[in-house]
Amino acid sequence: MKRFVLLMFTVLFIIFSAVSVFAAGTNGVAFKTEDINCDKGRIFKVDVKAKSSEKISAVLLKFTYDRNIIEYRSISTDSDSLAYAYDNGSTLNVSYLCKDGKNIDNDTVILTLEFKATAEGQSNLQYTAYDCVNSSAESVEISQCSSGKVSVTKQGSEKSNDNEKSDTTEYKSESNESTGNSEKSSIDELGSLNGKFSDNTVFMLIVGVICGLAVGVLCFMLYLSVIKRKNKAKEEKDRH
Repeated sequence: MKRFVLLMFTVLFIIFSAVSVFAAGTNGVAFKTEDINCDKGRIFKVDVKAKSSEKISAVLLKFTYDRNIIEYRSISTDSDSLAYAYDNGSTLNVSYLCKDGKNIDNDTVILTLEFKATAEGQSNLQYTAYDCVNSSAESVEISQCSSGKVSVTKQGSEKSNDNEKSDTTEYKSESNESTGNSEKSSIDELGSLNGKFSDNTVFMLIVGVICGLAVGVLCFMLYLSVIKRKNKAKEEKDRH
């Protein structure tokens, strides 16, 4: 099922590309993530930010990292957007889609990834972005992908990062977040999760929305083609 969703995202990107014209004059998009410091055994969040004068409608990203130190858990985004991540065992493939285009003129967070720190050490969270499309269905140049690194330390040895949370059903209390003191995390035996899409109802809803968008774009293209043919036939008839 994960492969099916990834395939649907790919089909949608092909449809975008089929109706787009590369605009050499458009401004590039710069992506970035920041350094993260956290304790071993904790869940932490990585915000993927983008900046451009263009509105972004779609982009694909590939992440690589040290899987002995951090473990992917889930992906999330705003309600006006869709995001999906597929881990093939060597890279984390991420698809992002915003139908009406997202304003990213000020280092805007387009999606957030969650990982678990499983061992002490440092891991670069490197990534590449490609197939970026703006709200006018034009391909946009990717000017930069600035990646941060993740530093995992023994529990309680350093001040906790602001985006950490305990790997339990509840977040740390506000007092613990401000002082950096945190309770020992529980042992996690669930392994790598696909959190946002683990619920089958949500999963099928996302698939339905993607399929609906794809069908809508195809129908619109077909409608334009029919109108164009009718106008051409009418012009030829008028000439005769």
